[in-house]
Amino acid sequence: MNRWLLEFDVRVAKEQYVSRRWNANARAEYLLRPETEWPLSVDKLVWPSVFYPTNFKSPYWESYSTIEVDPAIEGVGYWLDLDRMRTHYDLHRALAPDGMFVGVELLSEQDADGPTILYMDGEGHQCGIWLDQTRPERLPGGSSLLGYDVADAGRISGLANCGYTEEEIRDLPGVWAKRLNSFGLLTTLDDAVSFRRVCDERVSEHAPFWVYALWRLPVD
Repeated sequence: MNRWLLEFDVRVAKEQYVSRRWNANARAEYLLRPETEWPLSVDKLVWPSVFYPTNFKSPYWESYSTIEVDPAIEGVGYWLDLDRMRTHYDLHRALAPDGMFVGVELLSEQDADGPTILYMDGEGHQCGIWLDQTRPERLPGGSSLLGYDVADAGRISGLANCGYTEEEIRDLPGVWAKRLNSFGLLTTLDDAVSFRRVCDERVSEHAPFWVYALWRLPVD
């Protein structure tokens, strides 16, 4: 299995979003374990970032994300340079206290074609996931695995952001709920690969799905 470190981020603290984002209706529709106290994901619609780009504002982002980032500094919606991100967060920490530093890895059986992973989408179009170089190139020592997520190339989670039908709510939790950790993430890579196949079939308009590892980074 190939692994690529894709990005760094600071995600919103539990107390600042869970009670608003994850009410009973949202939990029933999107989570295989609705009782999950703190749902985490690579998907920023599931677990918001403290950052939002200055050129893209919306009621959703402004409800949770409080630190503006100029896209000219670090792209749109992602950070490749961990030190630069730490510096920017520290300057504005009062706007989003207790944020969690995270790293996102992509895992795939496919090989990269230079700086991209090429794939065919559900409509037969060739697409690619761009593999930008991060700084540092590896996760810092002391990073701890939060769990595995399954999401499409745009990071839309098939685990926690593609609503389940009544039939799926009846059938899937019996198989998968026990494979999720306390954050609602898959605990093993094998289970993530298997659930990726489930997502490819049940949400084919987002296929192919990918396996991501979500890591908590040391504060410093």
